[in-house]
Amino acid sequence: MKNNKINYEGRKYEVVPHNPEWSVTFEKESQELKEIFGGDAIEVEHIGSTSIPNLDSKPTIDILIIADNITITDQHIAEMKSHGYKYLGEYVMPDSRLFVKEREEKADRLFNVHIFPKGHKHIKEMIGLRDYFRDHPEEVEKYAKLKKELATKYPDDYGQYRKFKDEYVEDLKKRVLDPD
Repeated sequence: MKNNKINYEGRKYEVVPHNPEWSVTFEKESQELKEIFGGDAIEVEHIGSTSIPNLDSKPTIDILIIADNITITDQHIAEMKSHGYKYLGEYVMPDSRLFVKEREEKADRLFNVHIFPKGHKHIKEMIGLRDYFRDHPEEVEKYAKLKKELATKYPDDYGQYRKFKDEYVEDLKKRVLDPD
């Protein structure tokens, strides 16, 4: 599902070589998130490109929190803000929550924290794609090449970069998650 509210105009981005420290950074942040959300977080997962070895990426760590009840997570908004997060609500899709933490000096994102209720179909997609990439290095190479080409072709147009990258990901989801 695409969200028409998202405006990428003027958004800066860069694609950098994979950094093994991203998994260490995720572990540290996930511990902090587990303390904030306590039992409201059933699982905390590292997702997105930074979770995939050898995949060039924007240096933003995507974190998935699976919750029993999406609305109960709203009681943690103030504490997340006190830890440097901005609350964007149902920014990605209904029945979800998004928090972002940015680097102050660059105003680019360090973390995207996506929260979905247990059983949401988007959870299967995010984890399924991550696991597929981890098991298929040839697909990682193909995706990395595309991301580099798009970043070179659209260095100042994140919307175009995102459009073509998303088309690739949607096609991959159809091939590997819904092969019928």
